[in-house]
Amino acid sequence: MMQNWRKHEEKLQALKSYFENESPFGAEVEVESHLPGEEGFELEKEIPYIKLMYYYDENHCKVRRIELFDYYLEQNLEELKKLITDMVEEFISESEHTEFGGG
Repeated sequence: MMQNWRKHEEKLQALKSYFENESPFGAEVEVESHLPGEEGFELEKEIPYIKLMYYYDENHCKVRRIELFDYYLEQNLEELKKLITDMVEEFISESEHTEFGGG
């Protein structure tokens, strides 16, 4: 069960800033960070998450959510950035494979 994510709020804001402002993954990938209670929050559970959108073209995109459970948030910021970056790169790889004839 999720503990109080608010104790990690500073780390979550730093993640949000990094992924949304530095756009480390290229133009076809959009990364949004969402906290419970914010406008646009889509989960029923109060768990912060990262929303990934891989755009095949302007009308088609693949979406994945990475829920940021406590065991992720207990890591330091650099470890957490690396973990999320690895997940995003895996998502991009899957998306490219699907787009270019995998299935």
